[in-house]
Amino acid sequence: MKVVGGHTADLRDLRTGTLVWAEGPSGTFTAAHRTRERALLIAGGSGIAPLRAMLEELPPGAALIYRARTPADVLLHPELDWLAQVRRTSVWYVIGSRDDPGPRQVMSPGGLRRLVPDVARRDVYLCGPAGLVDEAVRVLRRTGVPRRQIHLATFEL
Repeated sequence: MKVVGGHTADLRDLRTGTLVWAEGPSGTFTAAHRTRERALLIAGGSGIAPLRAMLEELPPGAALIYRARTPADVLLHPELDWLAQVRRTSVWYVIGSRDDPGPRQVMSPGGLRRLVPDVARRDVYLCGPAGLVDEAVRVLRRTGVPRRQIHLATFEL
């Protein structure tokens, strides 16, 4: 388990043998709350975990953009590639720092429209660090995605 905030940091204090109860995704950040047939998922770093689970629930034709600083930071790569094939999902790995021109171009209104031409007609699920999520929301709104179609989950670094 990667430590990304207070709750996950507290897990380090558990003693071996401690019983834990865990449950799957709930609340509004689930595929059950989508308003459109198709979805775009945007993940940053370990924010891929809930979106990876959501891929199994979404109809075929979803799209996933996964932001990471380096190739070594990409989690679940083989599993995502397999799911993409099985679920007919488009997956783009956008690698580089937030200042690199490539990722900046992809994560712009024009860049998103090139990858996902019908982006404004999809539900968009965002999960990752607050900076990525905040910037993606600004870009999505400028791209014409209505606020009601944007679903968020942020985490601390």
